[in-house]
Amino acid sequence: MAKRKALKGKDLMIFVAGKAIALATSHTLTLNAETNDTASKDSGMWDDAEVTKLSWEASSESIGAADEGEPVDISYETLLDKCMAGEKVPIICGIPTNATNDGVPTEGWTAPSESPKQTYYKGEALITSVTLTGANGENSQISANFKGVGKLEKVAKAAE
Repeated sequence: MAKRKALKGKDLMIFVAGKAIALATSHTLTLNAETNDTASKDSGMWDDAEVTKLSWEASSESIGAADEGEPVDISYETLLDKCMAGEKVPIICGIPTNATNDGVPTEGWTAPSESPKQTYYKGEALITSVTLTGANGENSQISANFKGVGKLEKVAKAAE
């Protein structure tokens, strides 16, 4: 059996409508389980519960980037426009198919797809907030939050 390798934070990315978020520094994917108390006299002194609802959310932190030319990634302006439209966007969270240690490829990062090399997650989400922060003497920072709408689907690594 092969030894497991650590998932490096630099490799995990969020793709919105097929494009990576520009100059990302951090991504988070969270699955939440809502529970209902099912404890009864039969439970003794131990609590008991069952899952009644699942929900998911994602977030991204990145360095601000200006929209220029035909972008290969998603910037603040695009996230803001999609948030203001109030429409669901497709989200993929995983390792790009063209992951490299040499920086972003010329054509941009490629979202995981069918027959993936690594497991990834996908679903539709609403962009619930987009924040641009600019402190004097520092790079501007962009934060975006996504609220899953419907199921978060796990796409398993293809068999080798």
